[in-house]
Amino acid sequence: MNSMTHNFLDQIRNTKQKEVATKKQRVSLSFLKKRAVPTRNKTRDFISAITCMYRGNVGLIAEIKLASPSWGNLGERSEAIQRVKNYQEAGADAISVVVDKTYFNGDMDLLSEVKEISSLSVLCKDFIIDEYQIYEAKFHGADAVLLIASLLNTRELKTFVKLIVSLGIEPVVELSEKNELKKVMESGAKIISVNARNFSDFSVDVDRACRLLKMIPDTFVKIGFSGVKSSEDVVKYKNAEAKAVLVGTSLMRANNVLQLIHKLKGL
Repeated sequence: MNSMTHNFLDQIRNTKQKEVATKKQRVSLSFLKKRAVPTRNKTRDFISAITCMYRGNVGLIAEIKLASPSWGNLGERSEAIQRVKNYQEAGADAISVVVDKTYFNGDMDLLSEVKEISSLSVLCKDFIIDEYQIYEAKFHGADAVLLIASLLNTRELKTFVKLIVSLGIEPVVELSEKNELKKVMESGAKIISVNARNFSDFSVDVDRACRLLKMIPDTFVKIGFSGVKSSEDVVKYKNAEAKAVLVGTSLMRANNVLQLIHKLKGL
């Protein structure tokens, strides 16, 4: 991993540490734990959702992402709920919600709103560096939580996977470099995602991601993250034995969500 990647990830970690410290001042970890465990939202099986898709030939996780460092603004908060309804009606198998505020203009309340109006399983995408964020995701209705291997050491990754599982939800562990394979496969997670995006320059290489996916044993549920613009990209991920793909930017920028989802799922 090059120095530019380290700098960006260090920047993210520093930002998150400050955010979490501020949140802990408002709501303590102990109080959050008490509220999170008996969550008011019933957990939905994320693995079944993406591997037993009811329409199409690949699991599709449709993402709500209001902004990104590479694209800037991608949508308005007021439009997000209608977009979720469109995703579901079009045949998406699960929903991903990017809750990071600083880089993606999201928040945990958005996660709650999506869970409330959708019957689909919901993945919480954030830069997790503290157990506080996991309890927060659980409280707001997450059925699965993303862990990024690049941000965590081996001990942290295993600890967070175990915590997520103990809360009755599913850890999704993401890697983007070959040298993270061993750490990720030994983390205890059942789901491994490979991100086609390079953290150093935000470039996307689906072929590189597919090569990494092929290195992961079939005992894991594999997901392709990023870079899906067409059915050809989906086919590449599927040929690399991905059970599902996550589609964010393309769907957020699409004028016709139904048309794009049907095309990606081969309907």
